[in-house]
Parts: sequence; C-alpha cells; structure tokens
Amino acid sequence: MNDLFKKSNEILPRAKKVTPVAAQTYSKSYRYFCEGNSPLFLDRGQGCNVWDVDGNKFIDFICALGAVTVGYNDARVNEAVIKQLEKGISFSQPVEASIELAEKLIEVIPCAEMVRLVKNGSDATSAAVRLSRAYTGRDLIAISGYHGMQDWYIGTTVNNRGVPKQVAELGKTFEYNNMDSLKALFVEYPNQIAAVILEPIQADGPKEGYLEELKNLTHSNGAILIFDEVVSGFRYALGGAQELYGVTPDLAAIGKGMGNGLPISAVVGRKDLLEQIETRNVFISTTFGGEALSIVGVLETIKILEQAGTYEHIWKLGNIMLDGIRTLIKKFGLDSIISVSGLAPHGGVAFEGVGSLNYLDIQSVYQQRMTENGILTLGINNINLSHTEKEIDRFLEGAEQAMYDIKKAISQDSLEGILKGGKVNPVFKRNIK
Repeated sequence: MNDLFKKSNEILPRAKKVTPVAAQTYSKSYRYFCEGNSPLFLDRGQGCNVWDVDGNKFIDFICALGAVTVGYNDARVNEAVIKQLEKGISFSQPVEASIELAEKLIEVIPCAEMVRLVKNGSDATSAAVRLSRAYTGRDLIAISGYHGMQDWYIGTTVNNRGVPKQVAELGKTFEYNNMDSLKALFVEYPNQIAAVILEPIQADGPKEGYLEELKNLTHSNGAILIFDEVVSGFRYALGGAQELYGVTPDLAAIGKGMGNGLPISAVVGRKDLLEQIETRNVFISTTFGGEALSIVGVLETIKILEQAGTYEHIWKLGNIMLDGIRTLIKKFGLDSIISVSGLAPHGGVAFEGVGSLNYLDIQSVYQQRMTENGILTLGINNINLSHTEKEIDRFLEGAEQAMYDIKKAISQDSLEGILKGGKVNPVFKRNIK
C-alpha cells in the first residue's frame, strides 16, 4: 500500500461494508483504479484540478464522467446556486426558472419543441422510449450504444440479472455505422419497432451520411428516432451531435454536461410526442424534476457555454492531446497495442493484450503511471473550459512515461516490478482471451 493514499485505503474497507463496489456509480469506484496505489475518494475540486482525501492534487480528465464542462467549483455557477439556496430547493409548485430553462433548451437544441426535466440519463432515455412506444403502439426498441440502468436497455447486455426475459427480448441491438445491421432488424421485425435509439457519436463518430440515412430508414419504417445525447449534448457543441452533424432526431435525451456537475437531465423533442404526457396518459413524472438548485445552475452553465470561443477551446485542446498521444504511440512502436479513439472533447486510448498480458494488464500499467504523474484518467478523457495547454502538456508527459512502462512490461512479458497496486477490474469488460 502506498502511504500517499493512506486515508483512501483506510476508507475503502468501511465503504465496502455499506455500499456495493464502495461507490454509488460503478465507474467511479475503486475497481476502475489500481487499488492501493491510487486515490479512491475525493475531497474537493477547483477548475480542472481535484484533491483526494489524503490531500494529493490531480489534474482531472474524467470530469465526473463528463458532467463537468465549465470546471469544478466555478464561482459563477456557485453564485447562482447559492442565491437560489437562500430561497429554497424544492417546492410544492414549479419555479419560474424551470420555464426559463425549458425555453432556453428549445432555443439551443435543434429537435426541442417541448421539454420534460428529470434527473438521470436513464430517466431521460427511458422517458423517450416510453413516449415512442405510446405514439407508435409498438413495443420493440432498436438499440446502439449505452443508455443507462433501466430494464429496457440493460436487459440487452451481459449485466441483465434481475431483468425479466420478456422485457429483455423487447430490445434489439444493431451495430453503429453499419446500416445493414439496422435494416436487418426492420426486415426481421416489420411494423414492430417503436424507436431507434443510439448514441449519435460513438468512437470516432458517424461515417459521412450515416445519421441522415439512419433517420430516413427509421422514418420510412414508421419508427421514432431518439438521439441519446446524455454524453454528447453540451460537450461537442451547445446543441450536441444534432447541431454538429445537422441531423435532427424526433426525441433526444440530454444531461451530464449541461449542469456542470449538478444532477439534472431532460427529454426534449417534437411537441406531438411530448404532449402525450398530458393528453394521452403517458406517465413521466418525478418529485425532483423541478428541483431549483440544478435548474438555475444549468441556466448559468449554458450562459457560460454560449460565450464565443468556448467550443473552439475545448476542441483545440482535445486535438492537441489526441495528436500528442498518436505521436507517442508511434515513437514507442505500440500501434498494435494502443489505439486512439473518440473526438477531441471526449477521446483517448484503448488497449489490446499481447503475449501473456491482457488488455486490462496494459491498462493498469498505463493508469498507474498517469496517477503517479498527477493525472486522473479512465483512458477516455473529457476536456472542460478550465483546462489549458499547460495541463495537456502535463498529460502527455505522463503518457510518455506510461508508454515506457508498457513497453517494458511487454518486453519482459510480465507486470513484475512494474505494477505496484492492484489491477483495474471494471464492471463492463470486453472478453479477455
């Protein structure tokens, strides 16, 4: 155990006793870091930096799984929240700011004609699915990407314990950027698919014309098109992927980055679809959908993101990072082991196994060295407005040392003398051969 993380390591056994995976979110848990040689619990954040419970400082490229777009502890967002806190948090009727936020979302998101505020990404995607089923009178959902914890989606994955088989069978998956795989579903299940839901930006993004063709195919088969923009919304552009690529879905789920860390999400889209909540008894209602602190925080966050040069800054830094990683991979001759994927605001590295080392062995070596260099990363990185070229330089210095370690591990076909802590052990794994 590393003494630098003494308090983290002391808290971990306590946490394991009282909560599964010692955290409230899988990918924020100790299983995604090198146990014993990593920070496991954080204390505070400022801008692009966080401090763990032991007082160690890190440049954070996880950004609360992409939820922090402006920066931690931003004074402008804080001020808006504090002013509202002095008035109250949740009330017995809506606050006017909730209408102001709905109007703003309609202004900035191409597909938005009406808005329903909820809390989590899973809430928003599930609301969109329910609205689509109600409108079409169909039950099946065509799925591509990650869409949260609800039965309709997670039942299609290997993490489907507890989901009724009959529910799981209502989800049908298709391959992103492969139009034939979606066409095959419409052929196999004619007039049965209510909606096509996908993350519009996966890996390196859509092939040219893919989203347009997908929309046409979906509509020609009488289905509703849903963009899950919980990740892509407010991260790649103010209006998300639909603004970036000029393709407007029928419905969109948004969340994460619009609140700069505050807990809020929404389903937005065509008025005739959203109106069903009032006119056709489609039940989408949550106690905390109108919680005021998050609402005013989102309004302030959007105000900041609307400023000139915001997204140019994020894209510029992300491209410097990705180009630098590619240069290092070439320098160390690791092209077959480390690949770069994703676009500038949300991109990074993935690993392959070699010899007796599997991809998680390689990832563990990489992550350990990045941590030792004061960098917090899960492989795929998020850029927020408070990052500068200085932090990108620090990241690339750490990545260079990490690749040196990886090269050494490969040459000796072993982690001996290299990995000091435990190996990363994520919940969502690829098959390990």
